[in-house]
Amino acid sequence: MSAFKKLFFKLNDREQTLLLISLWVVVLVSFFKFFQAGVSIYQEWDLTEQQIMGHETIINLKPTIDRALEAQKLEQANKSYDKKNLSNRASSLADKVFPQRDYRELETDERERYSQHKVRIKFDRATYENVNEFADLIRQESPYMFLSEVKIEPNYPPKSRPYDPTTYDATFEVSSVEFVNQ
Repeated sequence: MSAFKKLFFKLNDREQTLLLISLWVVVLVSFFKFFQAGVSIYQEWDLTEQQIMGHETIINLKPTIDRALEAQKLEQANKSYDKKNLSNRASSLADKVFPQRDYRELETDERERYSQHKVRIKFDRATYENVNEFADLIRQESPYMFLSEVKIEPNYPPKSRPYDPTTYDATFEVSSVEFVNQ
């Protein structure tokens, strides 16, 4: 320590002041960086604690969700549509509204407790009434059949015939959920 003291007092006043200011700046910057790192670590811990609490909430809801799924399964027993019934029912509803529709069965999404069957029905150049009527027919079949996706694109008349009606290209994805018997 005495060697540092001797070295310090050998310096002139201006050099001593500059050295002290430099040391204080280094100490303050170091303190600020340590404080900043501490705040960052605290925020990470707080975020991790919130995530853990969220996951615990979901885990605690599992029994309630399982009971609700079982109740839904019992309610829909022998009422929900399997792939064949969904296909037939959606096709017959589409025929009532717009017979020249395009129809395609999609892949079934199979999960642990249920299977979601899907069919795609496309109306080309349909009227608004056709589109709306088909959507209403599907809604009437709820909760056993539902619209999982709908895309509607208008076809405006050309400028040469502005009084022609606007038609619509509509794509409906109709789904049903079939619970797995366990």
